[in-house]
Amino acid sequence: MPKETIAWFFQTPPTVRTIGFAFKPVAAIAIATLIPTLTATTPAKAVDAANPDWPCVQRKVETLTATQIWDGPPVTGDEKWWKDEEVRKLVPILISRRIPIEEAETEIEKIGEATPEAERDARMTLLFAGVLDETNKVRRRVVEGIERFQKRQRTRADALEQKGLELADLHRRADAGEKISSQIDDRQRSYDWDARIFNERQENIPIACEIPVEIEQRAFSIGRSLRYQMSS
Repeated sequence: MPKETIAWFFQTPPTVRTIGFAFKPVAAIAIATLIPTLTATTPAKAVDAANPDWPCVQRKVETLTATQIWDGPPVTGDEKWWKDEEVRKLVPILISRRIPIEEAETEIEKIGEATPEAERDARMTLLFAGVLDETNKVRRRVVEGIERFQKRQRTRADALEQKGLELADLHRRADAGEKISSQIDDRQRSYDWDARIFNERQENIPIACEIPVEIEQRAFSIGRSLRYQMSS
């Protein structure tokens, strides 16, 4: 799946990395080793015990603060940044990861040149306030999407474990002489299909975990470009 599509998926309310489950067809597993294999599908402990639904190696950060990515004037009191029409139009361009950072920097240069020098610092600070505000909104949606996905994967893992246990029981009954081979085949196909879908979704999780980091990095780069236009 393209990275842009993954980013959209986790940003749009119905993102995540759990452990890398490795499911095997139950029929290929000896009954003696089936139960340990199924036990291994149980999600591992979260990286951060305080955030059990946050599966990424990266530390969960709820909200970015100005001090994390900005060494300019305080932005407190600039919550009404959107009242400046030019700022309001430019902020979505600056935070969009679909727009190359070079183009965003060019737009910053243009608005810097168009702003009287006496007003430039205040306007660049206002722009940063808007960038920080909107970045946090987008980033928060991604983080929430990752956690929702993690919860769904845990539910899928539990369902797969239950299916595997039921399949193991069918194998035991077959070994005891019951004629249930067709039933086993049907359950096996269902199990294998669900496991395949599960694993395909798991493969996207590490990529999703990088999205909040990339959003933060872009905000930092934009902040640096705004600072370059400022005199203080």
